[in-house]
Amino acid sequence: QAFHAIGSAFDSYCTWLSTKDQSMAKEVSSALKRDIGKEIWRLAAVMPNLSSILGSEYLSQKYDSSDDDAVDAQKRLRYLFCEFVKVMSICHSEAVVLFLDDSQWMDPASAALLNQLLMTSGSAVRDHRFSFMASCRDDEMNETHPLTNMLASVDTFGIKTTMIRLTPMNKDAVNEFVSATLSLLPRITRPLANILHQRSKGCVLGRAGICCRR
Repeated sequence: QAFHAIGSAFDSYCTWLSTKDQSMAKEVSSALKRDIGKEIWRLAAVMPNLSSILGSEYLSQKYDSSDDDAVDAQKRLRYLFCEFVKVMSICHSEAVVLFLDDSQWMDPASAALLNQLLMTSGSAVRDHRFSFMASCRDDEMNETHPLTNMLASVDTFGIKTTMIRLTPMNKDAVNEFVSATLSLLPRITRPLANILHQRSKGCVLGRAGICCRR
């Protein structure tokens, strides 16, 4: 489903905001009602917990979208997401960071949304008030992947991007991790670390998952 991962991330933000910071929730609610107005229902369709900020009565009126063309509806939703991010970055004094895991599964519609978010939030990006982070398995991606194309696109417009490649850990690094995790001397954890390294091939996520199942 288009925009599902991004909508879920912002939906979690709505839940956090409504339960942890009521004063900020009121400020964001007022700004969204002022800047987006009644079209906010379109965002609420992919971010159900937005109602906890706006109030369910504000979203109670139903609007007919049956005449919307699918392409036009996606374009409109991308615009509304950009307005939502603009409100977030203005209302919060802290930086807003959008993080998406397993981005090797990103669909073209979501990549287009991210591209628009970063391009239209230019001042917020430059001032470090809005940032995007993603993790992915690069061995499952190629030069035509939606995320690859999106990063290349924003880079041409001066949006700074940084790639951090996580390489497999060697045996000593795995042993250091196991030693610190179990609070045992390295010479004691060495046999276990060797097994973990062999099973995970030094993969950071692999060895962490194995340790978590101990």
